[in-house]
Amino acid sequence: MNQCLLGGLMYLLSQGVATDRRKMVHTAMLVAFDSVAMVLSFEVARWLRGQSGRSFAHSVDFVRFTALMFGTIPLWILVFGVCGLYSTRADTGQANEAGRVTAAVFGGVMVLMSLDYLSLDVRIFPSRSVPLIALLVGVPLVVAGRQCVRRAMRNLYVRGRGLHNVILIGTGEVAGRIANRLTDPAHGYRLVAAVDAKRAGEQLLGRIPVYRSVQEAIEAYPEHPIAEVVQADLDIPREEAVRQMSYANSRGMSYRFVPDMYGVYAAASTMATIDGVPVMEVRLTSLGGWGAVGKRIFDAVGAFLLLIALGPVMAVLAVAVKLSEPAGPILYTQQRLGLRGKTIAVKKFRSMSWRYSTGPDREFKTAEAAFHAMGRSDLIPEFRLTHKVADDPRVSRLGKFMRKTSLDELPQLYDALRGELSLVGPRPITQAELDRYGDQATSFLALKPGITGLWQVNGRSSTTYEERVKLDIFYVEHWSLGMDLSILARTLVSVTARKGAV
Repeated sequence: MNQCLLGGLMYLLSQGVATDRRKMVHTAMLVAFDSVAMVLSFEVARWLRGQSGRSFAHSVDFVRFTALMFGTIPLWILVFGVCGLYSTRADTGQANEAGRVTAAVFGGVMVLMSLDYLSLDVRIFPSRSVPLIALLVGVPLVVAGRQCVRRAMRNLYVRGRGLHNVILIGTGEVAGRIANRLTDPAHGYRLVAAVDAKRAGEQLLGRIPVYRSVQEAIEAYPEHPIAEVVQADLDIPREEAVRQMSYANSRGMSYRFVPDMYGVYAAASTMATIDGVPVMEVRLTSLGGWGAVGKRIFDAVGAFLLLIALGPVMAVLAVAVKLSEPAGPILYTQQRLGLRGKTIAVKKFRSMSWRYSTGPDREFKTAEAAFHAMGRSDLIPEFRLTHKVADDPRVSRLGKFMRKTSLDELPQLYDALRGELSLVGPRPITQAELDRYGDQATSFLALKPGITGLWQVNGRSSTTYEERVKLDIFYVEHWSLGMDLSILARTLVSVTARKGAV
């Protein structure tokens, strides 16, 4: 049954989903098995103590005791997490894992015994010996459960389910050592190609085709979406390494390399090993795995609640926009870049006069053309520099109020609910603006754009474009849920004070 459950979960992973997804499934299975193992260990301990023939020191019936043990599951998840038992960054070995399990179970039991001692009115355990017996039973149960998860997943890998498709850069001695590991499906990888411009057309290990570039290798295997790129060529120029890394990260692939003297590290980079060879995984952002799931839930719940709370305000604004200029639409849609460069439609309440609103189907295709028609060509240099002007004559009186209070952005809550935007994130920008991010463009596209962000709460329109870029990149590389909460709180203060908006 366990393998059937894992098989169902891993089926989706075999379709080429992101690297973090498999780690999340693995962690979820470990959490489930660990929790069941600890609850079962206390049930077994209570039963064994009852078989001794001696009466319990305290009367705790079976149903209440079982309910209490299930109530301790969050504690066990916390303790096991603190002990590093849910970290999938590195293969620490089974002996190391057993030591951590022992420490975690011992620590958790000590916490429960302390709580039992301090809770004079309600006893947790019927006898002091029960948690000690559970300690002896729990360690082997948890280790056995984890071994079952490990074997079940390896069996699925051997059957070709949930494998990570990998491209290896390099064909030298180090690359060959890593290739031997990656070609063993029991480890969860499928090495589909190698890259070496000098040996293009040959084969690595007698069966792995060698291509001239990563792009060429990817195009050769459209049926195998690539999850990871591993660079094992120590002689590759730094510029080429950076280019390959950017190419992989911009397409949602994990990028790992054997560290040398490059200094090609991002803020969230982590070290691991492949067959004993140290490799550095470059992560453009600390957001990933369960953090990404948590942020998505936070966005969806937050956007839903805000839409309900602000629904009446949005209805009034919609009527006001329509009455102020019946010929124009209520909403104005802009094309912006989303996660990994995907084009998304961002909605706002229309704040500009409909006559001077720009777009491919409008009289004025660009802002420069509209300014010229209004006799305000003097504003064109400012717009080209910052993609906005301080006192835009195209904005209506109602539009100025909405922009000043940021009420024009309320329809974006719907975009956040759909998952195209986040409540907090980098600014939604155009393709033309992306060019100004230079080498950091890939980092910028690593997260969904947000309705608000660091630049909005750090001066908003009073900041220079270069400062906005730095703030966006800082957010991407140092994301945390605490930062999101802080930005949302500061956004409320900034909007209330009407500071820095346009």
